Amino acid sequence: FRRHNLPASRASRPTNCDEQVGRFCYWYDERAPAAPKEPAAIVEHRHRLTALLDSMARRAPDDRWVSGQRVRYLAEAGDYAAALQAAKECRVGGWWCDVLAGFSLHLLGEYVAADSVFGVALGRMLAVDRCDWRSVALLIDDDARQQYRQFPCADPRRRAFEERVWFFARTLYSMQGNDSRTEYFARMTMTLLLRDAAGPYEYGFDVDERELLLRFGWPRSWSADYSIARPTISLGGLPGGFGGPGGPGDPKGPSGPGGAPALPPGMGSPGRRGPGPVRGPGAGGRGGTGGRGTGPLSPDGLGWQDAYTTITGHEPVPAYRYVPPGFVLNNPAVSDSSAWRLQLAPVVARYAPPYAASLKPLEHQKALFRRGDSALVVLAYDARSSPELNGHDISAALVIAPGDTPGDTPGDTPRDYAAALLHAPRSGVLVAKAPWGPLLMSAEVTAPDVKAVARARYGVAPPYAMGARVTVSDLLFYKPYGAFPASVEAAAPHAVPTERLRADEKLGVYWESYGTDPSGEKMSVSLTVVRESEESGFVRRQARSLHLARERTPVVITVQDQSARGSRVSPRALELDISTLRKGAYIVQLEIAVSGQYVVRADHRIEIIAP
Repeated sequence: FRRHNLPASRASRPTNCDEQVGRFCYWYDERAPAAPKEPAAIVEHRHRLTALLDSMARRAPDDRWVSGQRVRYLAEAGDYAAALQAAKECRVGGWWCDVLAGFSLHLLGEYVAADSVFGVALGRMLAVDRCDWRSVALLIDDDARQQYRQFPCADPRRRAFEERVWFFARTLYSMQGNDSRTEYFARMTMTLLLRDAAGPYEYGFDVDERELLLRFGWPRSWSADYSIARPTISLGGLPGGFGGPGGPGDPKGPSGPGGAPALPPGMGSPGRRGPGPVRGPGAGGRGGTGGRGTGPLSPDGLGWQDAYTTITGHEPVPAYRYVPPGFVLNNPAVSDSSAWRLQLAPVVARYAPPYAASLKPLEHQKALFRRGDSALVVLAYDARSSPELNGHDISAALVIAPGDTPGDTPGDTPRDYAAALLHAPRSGVLVAKAPWGPLLMSAEVTAPDVKAVARARYGVAPPYAMGARVTVSDLLFYKPYGAFPASVEAAAPHAVPTERLRADEKLGVYWESYGTDPSGEKMSVSLTVVRESEESGFVRRQARSLHLARERTPVVITVQDQSARGSRVSPRALELDISTLRKGAYIVQLEIAVSGQYVVRADHRIEIIAP
């Protein structure tokens, strides 16, 4: 009935597929027209079906098929609360009812509960089923897959690898639970529901459709393209055509057993697949070739036009890269923001988190400082530059995750460290503490009422100083306030929330030197502002290390300093006059020289946006 009543497709199959999986073509296009509205006839027919399934479930709560299809169609109707209630009424033995409940909880956004329920279900499965459900092989790139294949199912290292994948795959590290993982378990559940009963595509649910569903999710709506017409088939005076009054597309028209549309003799099953293009999505979905089926009323009013149709499934958009690339999973602390791009190719799998209909870069500044065996990360953020967040209540979070691939050791549970503000200001400062070492930072500002997110995520590490006695922290830019800060705690409230600055105001720079002689020692301090070279990042870093990147030196400060007495930490601050800088990108570079070692350096990029 759904196939016979699908609305006309607004998006056509592209010339080239993003992915060709067996008989299906997949493509992703956020700019394609929105999916057409579901026809009222389908809505009403599904309502009748769920009412029938409700009645059947009361008589047979232990029937696997009834409980599964009941949850499936209630969820398809968007009634997730009713789907959860149906799952709770399920009385099938084993883990079946648990996965139905986890599926419904995930769709409700109850990710902590969903994760817990799915965990119970996995514990009740046979080992072979549990291995299949936990497998991330379809979601990771070739580099990660080569590592993953080394571990058999019973190997604890395989489980550790999977935990690491889900730990870093989270869209928001500040969110409770792990919706990336429960999304995959919900997809696994949907494969079982589709395997048990008919779906919108022909030929039944097969391995090709299963792979695409697990990688990209399941369509939430469908449409059809009837553009390839065939000659009329005379059917001998039937009372109407498909979709017309009194025809089998009309709920009031003639029907077969159970209310299904009555097909004329010789027509076969509705929408039987025929030749033509294979599957593809419009607006982030996928389509398939609909076969020969009942089409519009023929010109003589006596039969159906024969048509070859392409069925298009529409998945949620925007959908982002699901799992980070293998090189990030192996060493997230060295990743930069480009490694976390939302559409970083090749996109092996996608996920459209319902709370992030908009996910944009966050304007911010960060700096890393050392406190014994702990790291102190200072984040100043500015949500005012994100129009999607303007005028809405926001929350802000700074989450620090260990960057040394947590979960590698069997039994080791990955974790992160966070600072958060509810009802946060548009511009503010967050400070988080974590164990000293390679780290991954995720700065997140969210506006839940409009499903908007601004995020910055990349690895953080102190400036390179291998084997040096005296080392240096990051540079923290602050707005001068009439005094020089004597500690990072004093400087942080005045930190500028962006690296894009105006040249008509002075710029404060705060840093700390570690390992200095507590009895006092001479330190030569040089602070230079140079225009950023246009070369690649690697070439630029090499050039700076060799002092070759300075096109001009409009701002230079050199100070002969004395280290702090009675402490091995020497906090310092200077103010720069940047009024001579023209519009463009610059590097602020600090160099510290002490007796007996090489010069240590720290640098920070700024962009002058106005004189």
